[in-house]
Amino acid sequence: MVEDISSTELDKIITDNKVVFVDCHAVWCMPCRTLGPILEEVNDKYEGKGLKVVKLDVDHNREFSQENQITGVPSVLVYSEGRRVVFDDGHGKKTDKLVGVMPMEVYEQIANDLLAESSA
Repeated sequence: MVEDISSTELDKIITDNKVVFVDCHAVWCMPCRTLGPILEEVNDKYEGKGLKVVKLDVDHNREFSQENQITGVPSVLVYSEGRRVVFDDGHGKKTDKLVGVMPMEVYEQIANDLLAESSA
């Protein structure tokens, strides 16, 4: 299960896992509700392989949202080996966050690429 965390818990989670997806969401956001089950499935599929998905409510973590320039929800930030990473958004564009709901394959591709890098 994807746990809802506060920004104060994030550093430990990033340190304890090879790859972390942070789902920046809001309770009032309909697309966030669509993304939730997709990320639950990603979390279940990769949980034993070093990937963890967490949710962070942007309304309860405003400072984090400002620092990370979260201007739209849902936004997914990706960390690997303790650092925020830039990755392909599935359309050939480099980005440091996915904004909106992407197909499951995009999240899986990012997970597979980063987990392969970290074990190489």
